[in-house]
Amino acid sequence: MLKTTLAYKYVMTMAMVAFVNHYAPRLNLPIDVPIKDQDIHKLSCVPPQGTNMTFFGGGFQIGKYSFGFQDVMNAPYGECAPYFVIVELEDDGLASFGVPLLYPRESSVSVMKRASLMKYTVDTNDLCRIATNYIVALEIDQKTFEQTRPFTVLPNIYHSPRGLVPSPIMAACWGKSALRDPGSNGFAFSISSVTGELLEMNVGYASTCKGLPLLKDLGRLLAISDDEFLKYSTLERSNLLVCFAGLHCSNMHCPGVDEPLHPQTKTASP
Repeated sequence: MLKTTLAYKYVMTMAMVAFVNHYAPRLNLPIDVPIKDQDIHKLSCVPPQGTNMTFFGGGFQIGKYSFGFQDVMNAPYGECAPYFVIVELEDDGLASFGVPLLYPRESSVSVMKRASLMKYTVDTNDLCRIATNYIVALEIDQKTFEQTRPFTVLPNIYHSPRGLVPSPIMAACWGKSALRDPGSNGFAFSISSVTGELLEMNVGYASTCKGLPLLKDLGRLLAISDDEFLKYSTLERSNLLVCFAGLHCSNMHCPGVDEPLHPQTKTASP
């Protein structure tokens, strides 16, 4: 693994932040944009690995949502990457099942059982409508995308103590059904049957989502020393974003330009 330089952390962080700034409102996520430095938690940036720089990415948490991004070049499984994943979290940091926990780290069995007894607000027709809304929100060409990745509503049955009932979690996908699987190269998501809120979304490269935080010319970016980066002006840092991430902050609402994000702020070591 290559060294995680301050310049790389800065560009990768701003690329991820720009993505969330642009798409969170379109996905109706309860996140205030533009994102401020103090809003970001558990920030991590993974530098490219190997001499061919085949894997890099990062992620962070904003409010109750975790965002993860990765890009894979020359991967053995072909066109599967890059991709991003959004996961709603509970207060204990674990993935949400769509209903509040009774106590920290309540078991998934207990949560699902309670949720299955609540009134559902979402049915299959609603799920299909929401799926279309997500495609539009992410600026994906649905007609082209579905030519090779048909849309599928996943089985909606839950084995409750009282027998088979509709599941309190509904899911659908284009392509392979596995969530959190970059190899699917498709688009999968799950929502709460009780509230209709997004619980998890995984979008692969083939979606051609326009805002994926992709970096370029990594060798030159990583060659910028920490000492050199710390001397950069606001304008010079902004130019890094244009050069290595294709970002134009005037239309992406990218924090860190008027008030530069300190490159070491709340950043976890890879």
